[in-house]
Amino acid sequence: MAGPRSAHIATWASNQTYIALGNFMTAAALLGVDTCPIEGFSPPDYDRLLSLDGTPYRSCVVCAAGHRSPDDKYASLAKVRFPRPELIEHR
Repeated sequence: MAGPRSAHIATWASNQTYIALGNFMTAAALLGVDTCPIEGFSPPDYDRLLSLDGTPYRSCVVCAAGHRSPDDKYASLAKVRFPRPELIEHR
């Protein structure tokens, strides 16, 4: 059974993956590849699908990557941008 120190290290290591995720998404964007981080996934189910049981590895982030369809009608729509005064309050 893992102790509190092991659990703390596992949590810290899991949180560090978000640094790698940010770098992955930035690099993908520079290469013209779209990405989308996914929340709400089931790590145990992913671990099972990826055959991670019995290994020291665990799923902690998921990110889809690919090229959007040229037929994507939403890609060319105007972006929604709210005026800064509606979003930022200076005090």
